[in-house]
Amino acid sequence: MDIHDIALRLYAELVSANRVELVSEAARVELGREAYRYAEAFIAAKDIYIRELPVANVEAGY
Repeated sequence: MDIHDIALRLYAELVSANRVELVSEAARVELGREAYRYAEAFIAAKDIYIRELPVANVEAGY
């Protein structure tokens, strides 16, 4: 899943939660920007989490 997929899902969720407030085009554009900010934060947090996972002690060789 890339950032665009995550942002689209977030945008859809935000739109469904804020239907009454999304009358203007500017409000929808701002919501799209907010969705991308959330997606970027999610990807950064996921990256940090993965980097901090302990590495399994693997024996050299097969």
